[in-house]
Amino acid sequence: MRKLDVVLAASLSAAMVFEVVAEHLHPEAASAALMIVGGGALAWRRTYPILVGATVGGMGVLQAAFGMSLHTAVAPVIALLVASWSIGAYEERLRAVLGLALLVCAVWLSMGIDVLRGTDRYTPTDVPWIGMLLLLPGVLGILFGSRTRRLREAEARALHLELERREAIAEERARIARELHDVIAHSVSVMTVQAGAAEEMLKVDPARAAEPVRAVQETGRQALVEMKRLVGMLREHDDEIGLAPQPGVADLERLVARMRDAGLRVELRIEGTPCPVPMGVDLSAYRVVQEALTNALKHAGAAAALVTLRYGERDLTVEVTDEGPGRAEQPGGHGLIGMRERVGIFGGTFEAGPRESGGFAVRALLPFEGTV
Repeated sequence: MRKLDVVLAASLSAAMVFEVVAEHLHPEAASAALMIVGGGALAWRRTYPILVGATVGGMGVLQAAFGMSLHTAVAPVIALLVASWSIGAYEERLRAVLGLALLVCAVWLSMGIDVLRGTDRYTPTDVPWIGMLLLLPGVLGILFGSRTRRLREAEARALHLELERREAIAEERARIARELHDVIAHSVSVMTVQAGAAEEMLKVDPARAAEPVRAVQETGRQALVEMKRLVGMLREHDDEIGLAPQPGVADLERLVARMRDAGLRVELRIEGTPCPVPMGVDLSAYRVVQEALTNALKHAGAAAALVTLRYGERDLTVEVTDEGPGRAEQPGGHGLIGMRERVGIFGGTFEAGPRESGGFAVRALLPFEGTV
């Protein structure tokens, strides 16, 4: 756009200078200089439209002062029309109206100077008609500019929401990576303790040493599974590694109790045969329930909620429903984004939305390879 404006400004400047020379307009040097300044200002018509309009209008006033009528050259009139359009299209509405009024007044002033100097004559109807002719591009520019600004604002809002969503995903992935890192660190620490126990057991009872060795193998296998999920996820900071185990489904009773104390009537239901699950799945199931109950407490208030854990042979399903008013996912909310990211790491499925019977439901299926 900038290059187009420069080409337009250069073309109009050249056309105006050509008219000065071709029509032998006097004084030629001063007139040519005014044409170059006024035409060159159009290169900034999008950035400073009112200032450009004032420059082009001032050019007309000085032309009249030098004795050159508006009727003498055509290119300066085109420059005025371009300036009018630019003010309407690229300024806010109130500023555009003021800028157009300033431009029209400058042209009327030029006409008055022409009349006083005797270089031109105008009928009484010329004044309003010339003003209307000059205002027409500006009014069209205002209509066009309003629509363009609305589209740009909508695009900016959509871009802002998309950037927020990506930032939320990046933050959540970094947090998940840190938690998985802690899970792996805890597994390694358990392996170290079990290996030490096996070493001591070999001294006194070699037969019993097989049990801690098997525990080391199982914990190591689980750590490798979690490591595969961790690889490729970038950490934002090299935080100190925590050795304490992260919460899991075994801690849901305490979580439910805290939510009850906060005012949410919540029940925990377990279906299927409980079995050990990988620590990453264990942690993610807890986080999904934690976030879902937090949202229920925030939006559903004192309504009842139900947490269901359903154990399958190779998957764990988490479902949290509430009886509060159904709500749509907020564009700027990060809770559902975080839950979806957590479940996606394990190749699971995630659903969230209003229930037909009222309230809101969150459902996550977390697959895993056998038991641990």
